Amino acid sequence: MPRLRRVIPVVIGSALIFSSVTAAFAQDENYTVTTGDSLDKIGAIYDVQVACLAETNNIATGALLEPGQVVAISFDCPLYDGVDFVTTPREVNTNVTEGLGQGGGGGAADVTYQVQRRDTLDTIGQTLNVSVVAIQVANELKAGAILQPGQQLIIPADAPAYGQFPALTTPDDPDSDESALGQGGGGATDLSGGDTTYVVQQNDTLDTIGALFDVQTACLASENNLADPAKIYPGQSIAVKVSCPRYDGFDFVINPRGE
Repeated sequence: MPRLRRVIPVVIGSALIFSSVTAAFAQDENYTVTTGDSLDKIGAIYDVQVACLAETNNIATGALLEPGQVVAISFDCPLYDGVDFVTTPREVNTNVTEGLGQGGGGGAADVTYQVQRRDTLDTIGQTLNVSVVAIQVANELKAGAILQPGQQLIIPADAPAYGQFPALTTPDDPDSDESALGQGGGGATDLSGGDTTYVVQQNDTLDTIGALFDVQTACLASENNLADPAKIYPGQSIAVKVSCPRYDGFDFVINPRGE
């Protein structure tokens, strides 16, 4: 399911507010070529991708420029991706909602992030407090994928926080909503609202989940058709039923259920 331009977390209420304005350049403009200029040099000056500059001006990428020639600079272009030094990098991801990294829905829309130099999935996840796995799922990327400056990434609004796993499976239930995969977090931590779904996190075991919800581990295994209760994995969705007996293991029950 795969969508932020560089986002610096600035909270403005709970709304999504975007600005595609750059730090140094606010509007598209024209550049007059001087002796020794090339598209690559101009791209580095304005932090604009050379291929996009060429397309905007309907000229070949390696074309020789003539002094006095006017080159249109479009800041809708991706960031410069050449090897020249960029003196004034653009900041094209400006504001981000505080709702990111919370999981669980809420009606917020996905947002778009434009990859910057030296960005990795991990640094983006940390900066936005969004699960790296959720970003991978939303953009159909493999773990450790190499990102390119200017690349657009979907940041799912309902993704869990950095370090958490989103749902990668649905419970063993024909009515489960597969469109929610890659979103949501661990889920509720008690059964006060009735039956629920919990997303397995790192270091979880079926026994610790049973203790968390005060639900018998054997019933959890049965309700989820787990052939081997010892084999659960991060991102797996576990259905937790109120009808299950109370936890009967040896772990500490934080929120005991009422009789």
